[in-house]
Amino acid sequence: MSRDLTFGPFLGAYPPARGLTRPLDGVAVAEKVEQKFGIDVPGALQFFWLRVGAGVFGDGEIYVFGDERAWLPEPQLMEWNSMAPWRAVYPEPKQGGPFYFAQTAFGDQLGYRWENGVALPELFLAETVESFVLATDLEELLCELLCEPGALVDAEKLTAARTQLGPIPPGKHFVPDPSSNGRPSTTYHVEPAETHLKGAIDRWRSAKGT
Repeated sequence: MSRDLTFGPFLGAYPPARGLTRPLDGVAVAEKVEQKFGIDVPGALQFFWLRVGAGVFGDGEIYVFGDERAWLPEPQLMEWNSMAPWRAVYPEPKQGGPFYFAQTAFGDQLGYRWENGVALPELFLAETVESFVLATDLEELLCELLCEPGALVDAEKLTAARTQLGPIPPGKHFVPDPSSNGRPSTTYHVEPAETHLKGAIDRWRSAKGT
């Protein structure tokens, strides 16, 4: 059954931040992605860019990457996927690796990868360097799963970070402070996206001995 691509439930759950969202030309962006990365962009994501746009949503719970025309804080969509701090872990998009179009306040990357002709929605957890398939396709993710706050982020953790540090600056991440007792940290600081992901992956590789 065809899904409603107005994305009303998403916008209800994650309202756009005034002055910090911009429309994107979904078709033009998709053409750039195909040319640069050699992969198709599913129609659901093209419609999402056209009708929802890019920028800060849900008080920063989700940040959708913009392009150079959007004049939004970095990271930008094309540059971020070209830089790809995760490339040491996953292959390029045209070889079945991920392409990310958004991130959470904690730096978890939201995107998709092609497998057997299907664009599988994927969430990459920055701190643990793990990936999970979230839905059968992007339409299900954008139209059905992202319809309430906290779908991608632990609500208690987000509340704690906001209480300590205030709203997350656009394009930055809440990062847990180092823990000395082996338990998950309950205090946080803010880092730029690139610094956080590179650091997390370097720590993971060091622990794995790679």
